This record gives sequence, C-alpha cells and structure tokens, in this order.
Amino acid sequence: MFRKPLISAVFIISIALSAFADDENCEILDRVVVTGASISSGFGVITPPVKMDLGAYTINMKHIFEGIITSEHQEVKFFGDLLFFRKSKANAQKYIEKIKEYKPTLVIGLDFLFWFGHGTPPKDISVPEYRMEKLNFALHLLEQINAPIIIGNLPDVRVAIGKVLSATQVPTSATLVKLNDRIQAWGDANENVTVIDAFTLGLKLVNDEAITIHNQSWPAGSQEKLLQDDMLHTTLEGTVAVSLLAISSIELDCIETNPEVIMQKACENARKSAKQISP
Repeated sequence: MFRKPLISAVFIISIALSAFADDENCEILDRVVVTGASISSGFGVITPPVKMDLGAYTINMKHIFEGIITSEHQEVKFFGDLLFFRKSKANAQKYIEKIKEYKPTLVIGLDFLFWFGHGTPPKDISVPEYRMEKLNFALHLLEQINAPIIIGNLPDVRVAIGKVLSATQVPTSATLVKLNDRIQAWGDANENVTVIDAFTLGLKLVNDEAITIHNQSWPAGSQEKLLQDDMLHTTLEGTVAVSLLAISSIELDCIETNPEVIMQKACENARKSAKQISP
C-alpha cells in the first residue's frame, strides 16, 4: 500500500516513514517525474561559477532528485513551469497528459497544487468556493495518474504578501485550513497518494525554527540558508530540504541524504542539462 498519513517534518525521525516497505529493490525510482510550479522549477536558484564555466544555470527539482537517487534509473523527467500560475488549469492538464504518456514509476509534485489554492479570483464570486473548485479540478487531474504520487499540501505564505504576492492571491487562514483538509481527505481516499506536510515545514522556515528531516538537521537561525529574501521561494539548500522531506516517505537505502553532496550533484546536473540543450 502506498498511502500513509500526512508526513510532518516535526516527526520525520520519530515515526515510521515508509509508504513503500515492500519496494526495497528501488524499482519505484526507475522512472521518476517531477512536476510543479516555481519552487519545483527552480525560481531564483542557479549554479555558482566554477573554473572554466561561469554560466549561471537554473537548478530545478529534477536536478536535485538526480542527485538524490543513487540506484540505477532512467533520467528524471520534469514537467513544470515558472509561469505555471498564468494558465494554471491549462498547464496542469498539459503536464498530466505528458506524465500519463511517460508512464512513470513515481510522480513528485510538491508545489503542483499551489496555484489551485492561491491566485487572484475573479470579481463578484465566492472566493472560498472558487478556490475549492480549482483545487478539486487539480485533484481530479491527478487521479488520472496510474502511479504512486507524492504531493505537497498548501503552505501559509502570508509573510510573502507585499514581496512577491498580493493579498488577493493568498487564501485566508480559514480557507487554507479547509483546502488542506480537502487535500488530506483526498490523499486518504487514494492509496497511491502520499501527502507531504509542506504547511508545517513552511511555518518552520518563516519562523526560523530548527528543522530535522530524515537524518539531517538545520538549527534555528538557518533561515537565510534555506529561504530566499522573498520569503516564498526556497534556496538551493532549502529545495534540497523539501526534496528530502518528500523522499523520506520512501524507506530505501538507494538515496543520498547529505545535503552538501546533493547540492554538488544538482549543480553538476544543471550544468550538464544546460549544455545539452544549448545550440
């Protein structure tokens, strides 16, 4: 059985994390797909300059998971966009069709649902109902995927209002609770789904609290290392932490958990990918 209760960074060490206890051969990592919005797409995350290569290449979550997976596997695929929010429904439909065609063994969409709970609603409508309708649209799309899915719930991003988000784009606290309850209920009803607690991790980040994920810890005061100045997007190390929170739901030995190693590999993968698509 794939499904398991909501995974919280608070309890990541103290409770059993495995939703894949029988998958010790790592086959679930053979054809991984990453999908999502700006964090998955690597907003503001670039490679540092190195000798003979000063290029600042975008590092997205595909590159990070390539650095996490240590077993034999096919190249991690990425279906997402920094501009997901502009046409969220159309973009989501496009990505789901590509995912279905690829036939993955695992789908990771940690911020796939973000713009189905956030965004500026049309005028003269019930905003909570509008947000719930959009969320249900996305959940029904995800139900078309015949593979294990790791999905994130919605973070509280009110601290980013006035930086990169407007107040109209952010759900109220009451609506956010209802949206996350819906996501969890949906995950509980679908055995192939694991819901990752991005909400709790996000609170820890904005409150600059200590974070422990899998066998890695960041002490209080690490916010600058993990969160960009806009208080919405994660840094490279922060995106690695989020990725480790997701992959910790798979109890396997064939994953790298050292953030420094993962970041180095992610940078190498991003440089390699950029050169492959360059003219």
